[in-house]
Amino acid sequence: MGSTLIKFVRIFDGLRILEQQNVTIRGGLTFLNDYGNASEIINGSGMTLFPGLWDTHVHLSETQPFPTEQDAPQLDMTKHGITTAIECGRMSKSEHELNNVTEGFPEVYYAGNFATSTGSLHSTFPSVDEDNIVDTIEDATRFVQRRVAEGADYVKIVADNPGPSQEVIDQLSREAQLHGKLTIVHAARKKAFEMALSANPPVNFITHVPLDVPISREDADKMAELQITAIPTLVMEEALAKSGMIPGARLEAALESVQHMIAAGVHVLVGTDSNGSLIGPRHGEAILREMELLQQVGMKPLDVLRAATQLSAQCFKKDDSRGTIAAGMRADVVLVEGDPTKDLGCLTKVKKVWKAGKVIYSVKEDDDVDASDFSI
Repeated sequence: MGSTLIKFVRIFDGLRILEQQNVTIRGGLTFLNDYGNASEIINGSGMTLFPGLWDTHVHLSETQPFPTEQDAPQLDMTKHGITTAIECGRMSKSEHELNNVTEGFPEVYYAGNFATSTGSLHSTFPSVDEDNIVDTIEDATRFVQRRVAEGADYVKIVADNPGPSQEVIDQLSREAQLHGKLTIVHAARKKAFEMALSANPPVNFITHVPLDVPISREDADKMAELQITAIPTLVMEEALAKSGMIPGARLEAALESVQHMIAAGVHVLVGTDSNGSLIGPRHGEAILREMELLQQVGMKPLDVLRAATQLSAQCFKKDDSRGTIAAGMRADVVLVEGDPTKDLGCLTKVKKVWKAGKVIYSVKEDDDVDASDFSI
């Protein structure tokens, strides 16, 4: 494989902005100011190179099978600069393996089945079976052991009322920690959020934020103290609030919760909950709206971009190889026109996307992302 030299390009390396740099992509890795014998030279003037985006909450199993590979939602994700995704529900081991060997798809880490309980809302979903049902402490132990055996990267827990008891959530967290697995807890109502926040030992991630009642500043302070990371999925919260499907759902409650989290210093990541449902955000383009909403609640463009790159890799413990642009780091990188560290709208102008040094998306004249997806 030949090397690519990008000259005179602005770099956001995941932490800092570096102007007028020369970057070489060679052997799947990035190198700064190491020219070598490049087989391709790109003039990066007026452009920005940054680490591939992470969408830290997606659902892909529900979208399969798709008619052809060209119809796969994963291609919409790479078109928008997403090179890594966290699949948060029901992706099987075989689906996961197929995704990660398919050319042009983002790298996916997965949780497999999620844990819920008899009588919960999630237990009524058509795709749910007995493997999802966790009613006792013994069930919780067995559930985690099954996820470990199948090679799941994380353990997904659905907190709700009705739903798993506090004791069951605690045991799921305890068993996951015993096996070295991070925990992701769904909590879309205030009561569920309080249960997730009370877990002992603490969980690692809480995804969604309450749509009924905002969390308090004290709750946010506790999150920060326990080092629990937030994945608010505001674009999904917005869709649910607009749909009228959940009585009393208010986007304002979700936005206020995230403002408290930001003020408290909680790590807030970019995740969309994009899925194949009728009201669900669309894969790929949803990340633009999610980043816009995070900016609206007080995050600066640079902080939003860091949340979708370096900080995601750090929180998911993958920052030893990705999430930043530096010598010898994996070349998951995106080239866009303009400067998204000042104007996130530039993310609609993706020119090229590399995953492990291989081009997985290159813009065609009629293939630009629709700027109407981003309204700032």
